[in-house]
Amino acid sequence: MYNTIIFDLDDTLTDDCENIRQAFKTVLEYKKEDYSDEKFETFYSIDKKTWRDRALGKLITPYEDDKEKKAEWLRASRFLKYFGDSIDYNEAVHINDIYMDGMKKKVIAREGTLDVIKYLYDKKYTLIIATNGPIVPLNSKLEKLQIKKYFNTIFSAEEVGFMKPHEEFYKGLLEKSGNPSKENILFIGDELEKDIKGGIENNIDTCWCNYNNESKSTTYVPKYEIHKLEELKEIL
Repeated sequence: MYNTIIFDLDDTLTDDCENIRQAFKTVLEYKKEDYSDEKFETFYSIDKKTWRDRALGKLITPYEDDKEKKAEWLRASRFLKYFGDSIDYNEAVHINDIYMDGMKKKVIAREGTLDVIKYLYDKKYTLIIATNGPIVPLNSKLEKLQIKKYFNTIFSAEEVGFMKPHEEFYKGLLEKSGNPSKENILFIGDELEKDIKGGIENNIDTCWCNYNNESKSTTYVPKYEIHKLEELKEIL
């Protein structure tokens, strides 16, 4: 029987694509460039590939032993790839700061987010956020979603320097959460190769938020699958 529910944040409780779009617009304003959907799609592709490759261990930073520098390099690398030789590393770091500030300004929730979180809180579940996303905008996002007060623990990959699905991520997450029994945990997330794979490999039941009706995976099979958050009420 579950008593602890762990949620991924970006694209599980939020519409992260629109969040990124708004932050990207602040970067273009700084660079005195006009926004276009084509520019956004280019950056969005770079952003997704960066975090996918990092989570799969395909992207090694020059600062593997320094969590803060590693995070800085990873985030700056997206803008170095997007803007190319027109900026240097220091400006890429500065642009990332502008981008991160933009991420805090507008947060778009998935339909049903507040209602479902309040429902689970009222049913006395222990609620936890566990994200690969950065620490800086995390609390602001939760406040704008009006759900921060319902969570017992808020955990970012930056705290341990490893992302889902790495074992070290889950070790840090469980330690910060008071080491709840794995058999009583349900992990809810939208990405098969991070949330579901990580849960399976760490002996934690998972629920896949398949919002886009993607094809089912034969490699990473979740315990549950939902297509909208309200369906959690049928499980929990």
